[in-house]
Order: sequence, then structure tokens, then C-alpha cells
Amino acid sequence: MARTPSLNPRLCLLWALVALAAWRFWVGAALPLSVDEAYYYAWSLTPDWGYWTKPPLIAWAIGAADTVCGPSAGCLRSVGVLGFTACAVVMHALLVRMGLEAAMAAATALGFATLPLASFYGMAATTDALLLLCWLLAMFSLWHALHDHPWGWIALGLSAGLGLLAKYSMGVLAPSVALVLLHPAWRHHWRRPGPYLAAAIAGVVFAPNLWWNLTHGMPTLQHTAEISKGASYGWHPQVMLGFLAEQWLVGNVVLVTVFAVWVLHGRWRGSPLGWFWLMPSAPMLAVIALQALLSRANANWAAPAHVAMCVVGVTCLWQARRRAWLIVALAFNLLFAVLLYHGQTLVREPLGLKASWRTDPYWALRNWPGLHEQARARLSEQLPPASWRIASDDRAVLAQLQWALQLPAGSAMGWSRAAIPMNHFEQRFAVHTGAGPILLLTQASEDEVRRQFPHARATQPLRSAQVESEAIQYGAWWLD
Repeated sequence: MARTPSLNPRLCLLWALVALAAWRFWVGAALPLSVDEAYYYAWSLTPDWGYWTKPPLIAWAIGAADTVCGPSAGCLRSVGVLGFTACAVVMHALLVRMGLEAAMAAATALGFATLPLASFYGMAATTDALLLLCWLLAMFSLWHALHDHPWGWIALGLSAGLGLLAKYSMGVLAPSVALVLLHPAWRHHWRRPGPYLAAAIAGVVFAPNLWWNLTHGMPTLQHTAEISKGASYGWHPQVMLGFLAEQWLVGNVVLVTVFAVWVLHGRWRGSPLGWFWLMPSAPMLAVIALQALLSRANANWAAPAHVAMCVVGVTCLWQARRRAWLIVALAFNLLFAVLLYHGQTLVREPLGLKASWRTDPYWALRNWPGLHEQARARLSEQLPPASWRIASDDRAVLAQLQWALQLPAGSAMGWSRAAIPMNHFEQRFAVHTGAGPILLLTQASEDEVRRQFPHARATQPLRSAQVESEAIQYGAWWLD
């Protein structure tokens, strides 16, 4: 009797990741860039060690993508697509090294790659994919360091430093590693040079960004201070509860529930493996939950914690032979992705629902292109494309128009109405006249415009696309 060939879990995972990446690339290529993506693209035009609100890795990655395949939405969004794909590969490699059976490791990696968090940010050029990749590389390196691989601490330092260049929240890794090293099985590492070597390497990798901040007036601190002025600090338990509830959605309601039960029942006690997964997630959740309690927090800010949640959730269900619940969890992930990517075709249009921010997750992306079409027409009336220059006090307008009109660095200029620069354009490319006409777009009053630019020539206002029932109008002025 012929033996039925068994499936290769690793090969199945590979093909699943390829199909998932192709799907996300296809969806992302058909959508305009978000404001943040366009803003990061503007950063990429001037490679540097730092930018107004974030470290430089996202700009470097977008710049590399632009160099390889050109300025298209699909090309730039390959940063997120490939980033989350690489995350799943690293997670699978780590779990195999830990001794998990091949099928369980593949199922866990696929579960992570299809999380709602990954579906949303896995088709966008944002910092989350890069942060999570560096976090997983750090976990991979830490596991080997704990088991006396000589390169482990070096790799941990490099991963941590690179993560700090991706997003400053990578700094939470430091207390996470410290907590891991408190376990009796690994406490002896405190007496060895490895952890201190890793910290030193991370500091060296991160040092150029710190130096950039010191030599540019600490813009990151300025940005944080400005946000703090407008924040409603106090006691906001409802905001914290809302943030925690969101974790069930972005991290898969089944897997997060299993993780919560696992923690509350103390299943991690006495287990070095359980301790290894709990400690990197606990500080991240605690820090962001505290932020939510005092002010606000977005659901994705705790993204690294979902690495442990997914691993614990899938492996617990697998080992308990709760395969039906595991199938439910994966089905939830896929259903979320289908509705997110194709809800307009599958739900809104058949039901005849009016397009709005409530029914279309890409509402904001679909609405802003009308502005750049009007700007292109207005600029074409007086200038050849090579001479187009725009200015605004709104970084969103500048970022979107620089991307849509493919303006070179310096052709999108910021008008600072405050005492200090408030964004990348105002800091790096403050508006200056005398070198030819500039199209100024602003919602400032005529008096304020003329105080700053006495010879400004008013022209017909521009309107953004409809946002609900109202269009946003921008005053248009020619500056000579």
C-alpha cells in the first residue's frame, strides 16, 4: 500500500507567506498614500540620522524601496509587506530553535503574519513593521545568548540599536531583558560581560540619532512637549480600558484571551520558557497602558507585546489539542483581512451603504487626491513642472502634494506660524521668497498672510475632496 506523502510545514508556511505578501502588495498598490506615509517619503528625499518626530530607519527603508522600484504606492508599501513577512520567518526560526515541532512553529508564524495588527500595518509603509522585525531579531538573539552562543549578545545589541533607529519604543526592550535575566536559570548572566556588551553595542548604533537630536535643537523633545500641551492629562481609566479592549481586536480575540488566562493561572511560573515570553510583553503593555491611563494611546503602540501573545496563544491551543479553537483564531484573522481589504466590494456596495469614514477604512486615503489635482492645474497655469514650488503651514498638505506632484527636496516649504518649527518642512525647508513664484496654501486669515508676506497675490482658493458633507478650503496665494 502506497504511503501518503506528508506535507512539509516549512514549505507550506513559505507558500502561505508568499501568497499573503502578494495579496497585500496588490491591495496596497491600488490605494493612495496616507498622510504619514507621504510624510515619511518626504523625509526619505533628504537622508539623515534623524527626523522631526522619529528616528531615521523608516525614511531609509522608503528611500531604498524608491531607489529599487520607483515612486509608486506599491513600491513604498513593500516596506510593510516585506517587513511583516520577515517577522514571520524570524519567529518560525526562533520557535524551531526552541524545540517546537515543525507544524506548531509554522502555525504560530502564520498566526502572527495574519493578525489584524499585521493585516492593517502589513500593507503600509510605517514604523511598525520595522520595529517588530527588530524586536523579533532581538528575541532570537537573546534566546541564543541565554544558551551561551557567543554571538548572541552581539546580535542582541545590534538588533536593539537598529530597533531604536526604527522607533523609540524599542527602548522598552531594556527592562524586558533585565526581567528575563532575573529568572534563576539565567541569573548568572549578570556576572558575565554579555549583557553589558549588548547594551554598549546598542548605544553605539543609536548614538548618531542622539547626536543628531542634540545638534538640531532636540526636535523630538519639542514635538513631545507640544503634544503634551494639548493632551488631557489626568486620570482616564475609560481610555485605558478602551486601549486594553483594542488589544483583543488587533491581536485576535481568541489568542489574547488564551494569553490572559495563561497569565492569570500562573502557567508561566517555574518555566524558563514561560518566563522568557511573559517578561518581554509585560513591560510594553504596562508602559502603554499607563500612557493610556494618563492621556491616550493607540492600539498599535503595544505591538511588540503581541509577539508573545501570539506564541503563547497558538502553542497553548496546540498543546491542549484545541485545534478547533486554533482554526477559529486563524479564520478570525482571515475574515478581518478580507473585510479590511475588500469590504467595499463585498459589503458596502451590495448593501448600498453610503461611503463614509464609518463604512470605509480607507476613507481618508480616497479623499485627499482632489487637492493635488487642483494644485497641479494651478501651478501649470504659470510655471513649468521643473519650477513648481509650494508652501504651507500644514505638514499634511505639503507631504501629500510633494508625493503626488513628485516635487524634489526643497520644493515643498514649511511656513512656521509658531515661535519654533513644528514639523520637518518648517525645520528643514522654511519658506523663502525671491527665487521665483511659490504657491502658498493655508487656512490662515488674509491679515495673517499679509503680515508675513506683504506682497502676496491672492488667487482662487483650492478645495480638498469631500470629508463627510464638507470640503476643506485652502486659501491660495502666489509668493514672489
